[in-house]
Parts: sequence; structure tokens; C-alpha cells
Amino acid sequence: MNQTLKKLKKEYETLSASKELEERINAIMKNEKKKQPWVKITTIAASTVITASIALNASPNLAYAMTEVPGMDTVVKILTFGRYVNQENGYEADIVTPQIEGLLNKELQDQLNAEFKENADALIAAFEKDVKALKEKFGDEMVHMGIDSNYIIKTDNNDYLAIDVYILNTAGSSSTVHTFYTIDKHTNQLVTLPSLFQEGADYITPISQYITSEMERLNNEEDGMFWIAGQTEFGEGFKAILSDQNFYINSEGNLVIAFDKYDVAAGAQGSPEFVIPQNIIADILK
Repeated sequence: MNQTLKKLKKEYETLSASKELEERINAIMKNEKKKQPWVKITTIAASTVITASIALNASPNLAYAMTEVPGMDTVVKILTFGRYVNQENGYEADIVTPQIEGLLNKELQDQLNAEFKENADALIAAFEKDVKALKEKFGDEMVHMGIDSNYIIKTDNNDYLAIDVYILNTAGSSSTVHTFYTIDKHTNQLVTLPSLFQEGADYITPISQYITSEMERLNNEEDGMFWIAGQTEFGEGFKAILSDQNFYINSEGNLVIAFDKYDVAAGAQGSPEFVIPQNIIADILK
């Protein structure tokens, strides 16, 4: 990352911590994302207490969803299995462990739930290790570090359950990593991006061309800050989506392509999402 981009990112810094810590947490986030590309985790700062509980969260955006699967005597739901909350002298963590229930595909359900717990446990262990190291280095000096881990239900209808499990890291600067997964309620299978299209179809080109045109429009008409290949000084800029790009299916049945913060734009753009019109991919969908 060049110095100009580093300077831009610093504009969004609100907390301070050691450079060593920031690099450590960013490395953990990247490694976890590569290990489980379809698992999502999030974190949020909260009060001084550590809890591990099995409870439903009444918030429709964060913890509870219930939808009947058409034609079946089962209910697919996402609920909060456990929660770790810790706040002490600037060190803050709120790590939620989601759990899926009601899938007829028990193997997939068990696999997802095991990964949710494994990743939450890894975040908790990393947080506690870093807090211990920082206390040894800085003593009672105030050091701000936050790890927020939670999930958002993006879609819950008769066809799909789509969930965004994200990590929000605040250590020197803030960054967010999302992992989306979409479950087809009719097949009880995890949907992958290639599985949406006809075998051998080139879905990358039309989707990438549309996203590029949208980035250009947003830059020109709405003062967007997207980095486009050949049109930006911030690295190479956006050229094309990955074959396994982050995505989900929204409540209207449209494909939504998602990016993490700083992937394709300045931090002010947050974590950009692009809804792909049906006519762009209609000819190659299954």
C-alpha cells in the first residue's frame, strides 16, 4: 500500500494503539478469511463482563430470524449461541457466536456451527493474548483496541437465508472484513457464486463491466471515491471480481456483489455493495 493511501486511511483513524498490534490483528483477520472463505465473524465493543450464553437476540438485524421452509415441517433459523463481552481501560471486545438450526442438511449445519464457534474462540484467544502483551508493555497507560464480531441477516424469505458475518477491527485505524453465505432453503445447500451460472459461463466479465460502470457513475455524479484500474493513483484499482467474490442473494432475488472496506474505494465508502440487474446476467443464469 503506497504512502498516499496510508495518509488517506489515517483520516478515518479515531483510536490509537501500537503499530505491532494493528499489524497483528490485521494479519489474524486476513488469515481467518483465507482459511474459511464462507464463514463470517463480527465484533462490537461493550461493557465489562464475559458471557457465554445460549440466547435469542430480539434484534432482527443481528441475532434472530425464523422462516418456514415451503412444503417442509421444519424451520430454519439463526440465533445467538454465545457472546463474549469485555471492556477494560480502552480494551474492548464483543464477540458473538451465531448458530443455525433447522437445516435438513445436518452435515452442513454442523459444519457451519463448528466453524462459527472455532472462529469466535480464535478471536477471543487472540484478543486476550494481545491485551496481556499490551499491558506488559504499556502498563496502566490507556491503549485503545476494539474487536467487534457479529452477524447481520441480509435475506430471510421463502427461498434464501443470507447472512453477513463480519469483523470490525479498531486498532490504530478501523477496518471491516465481511464473509457472506447464502443458503438455498429449497435444497438446503450452501450457494456458491459459480453455482448460480451455467457450466462454463463467463460471469466475471459482465458483472465486472457493470460494476466498473457503476463506480464511474458514482465517482462522477455522487463524488464517489472508487479506485478503478487506469483511473486512479491508488494501486492498480478495480479490474474484475474474483471467481469466488463475496456475494449474497437479496430479498428481491438479485445477486449482490460485496467488497470489504478499502478493497476498491476509500474508507469513506465503507464496505461497498453492488446489486447486479437481472438483465446483465439473465442469459447465463441456471
